[in-house]
Amino acid sequence: MTDTPDHLPAGTLLHARMYRIVRFIAAGGFGCTYEAEHVLLEKRVAIKEFFMQDYCNRDADTHRVTVGTKSMLEMVDKYKRKFIGEAQALSGLDHEGIVGVSDVFEENGTAYFVMDYVDGQSLAGYCKNGPLLEKHALYYIRQVCEALAYVHDHNRLHLDIKPGNKRRQ
Repeated sequence: MTDTPDHLPAGTLLHARMYRIVRFIAAGGFGCTYEAEHVLLEKRVAIKEFFMQDYCNRDADTHRVTVGTKSMLEMVDKYKRKFIGEAQALSGLDHEGIVGVSDVFEENGTAYFVMDYVDGQSLAGYCKNGPLLEKHALYYIRQVCEALAYVHDHNRLHLDIKPGNKRRQ
């Protein structure tokens, strides 16, 4: 049994073989995001995996996620419950500026949630070649503010607003 911090490889099947990982998209401090396929529906989805990089390890053969010590396990479990709670909260929101969540499950010693797959680039991608024209910047700012107002109207807070996040199209 070998441990590796790497993400899940393409072809990995999750949730009773319902989802197939197509490719790794990105990793952050609390998880990894993948492009995946709902096997029966033949539909592209995005899957976010709870994986705290500084505390979690992954077995390269089984993909099982483990945590080093009991004290770390308690903390990681606390954040995993928050991760699941985030998925539950997002699944109840329906707004064009918010990516929809359609499923949440636990497997491999961790948790996952399934979202709409949004193809294209983020606002950060649009800004790589320089600043946006004022009218374009204001257009995107209004969209973000409308989505945040919707979130706030539903007694939720968004704690990770950044240009790298994508919206539903």
